[in-house]
Amino acid sequence: YVLSADIWPELERTQPGAWGRIQLTDAIAELAKKQSVDAMLMTGDSYDCGKKMGYMQAFVKYGLRNLKEGAKFRKGIEKLLSE
Repeated sequence: YVLSADIWPELERTQPGAWGRIQLTDAIAELAKKQSVDAMLMTGDSYDCGKKMGYMQAFVKYGLRNLKEGAKFRKGIEKLLSE
C-alpha cells in the first residue's frame, strides 16, 4: 500500500475486526468515504505478510531475486535444507 497521512486518524478510529486486530482495509474503506482512494491492479505474486507463512515466503522470494545477494542467499538456503 501507498497511503497518505490521512490514513492515521482513520486507523485510530477503527475498531478491531478479524482476529481481534485493527484491519488496514477497514480504515481504507472509511477513508474512501471521505476522499478518493486509488487502486492499481498488480501482476505477479502477492503474499499475506500479516501471516507468518506469507511473510516468510515473500522474504525468501525477495532474497532469491536480489541482484546483489541472491546467489549467496540461495547457497545459504540450500545449505540449510541439506542439514
